[in-house]
Amino acid sequence: MTDDPKADPKHNHILVAILTTAGSYPAEGFDEVPANQPIKVMLARAAKELKLTNTVDWLAKVGNTELNVEQSYADNKLSGKVEINYGPRETGGGESARP
Repeated sequence: MTDDPKADPKHNHILVAILTTAGSYPAEGFDEVPANQPIKVMLARAAKELKLTNTVDWLAKVGNTELNVEQSYADNKLSGKVEINYGPRETGGGESARP
């Protein structure tokens, strides 16, 4: 057990950090939020704090799994301590398939 009160979230809460190329939110550690809160709430806070603009087409991912930001953390099967990568959708690039 640790002395850090933010090491384990309270019941029905989750610890979340948003990671972007412009920085992280919060700047250090994690924010404790309700597990039933839509992910988009924290993403909006991060965008405001990090002064991100035009995030309309951005993705939120944990590992290789894209999250449904309209749904809650619980609905996305997230719990405990989570780092969410938030950034522009990657374009395919490469050569197009032409006959």
